[in-house]
Amino acid sequence: MLRKISLLLVLTISVLSAHKISLFAYDDNGTIYIQSYFTKSSPCKNCEVVVKDENGKEIAKTFTDDEGKTSVKTSEDKVTISVDGSMGHFKEMKYTLQSLTKEDVQNLPPDISWYNILISLAIIAAVFLVLWFIKRKK
Repeated sequence: MLRKISLLLVLTISVLSAHKISLFAYDDNGTIYIQSYFTKSSPCKNCEVVVKDENGKEIAKTFTDDEGKTSVKTSEDKVTISVDGSMGHFKEMKYTLQSLTKEDVQNLPPDISWYNILISLAIIAAVFLVLWFIKRKK
């Protein structure tokens, strides 16, 4: 029984976003503005940002500031942006320049859905319920 519970916990924990970096980018007049964070209150400080063209050739390498932000000028239309937060925290995204204005960006939907939050809370509740049943049988 304990083996099954341990296996269930390992499988459940492996799908959690423990090493998730959120990466957001928008562009204006050939400059890509990049922001990365672990959570909304924890920016990815001094993280390495690499921008590559469609062929994988490195265009720019820079680091984020204390707010998790940086910018890169480019003449390419399609790029790949990667952020390395060290210790397994890594995010990569393909980006097509579209020249959104800052007002357009403020109207975009958030990247966290209520569905994901509810699923996470249900997983936590299930883990505690299993632990309660184990303790109750002893």
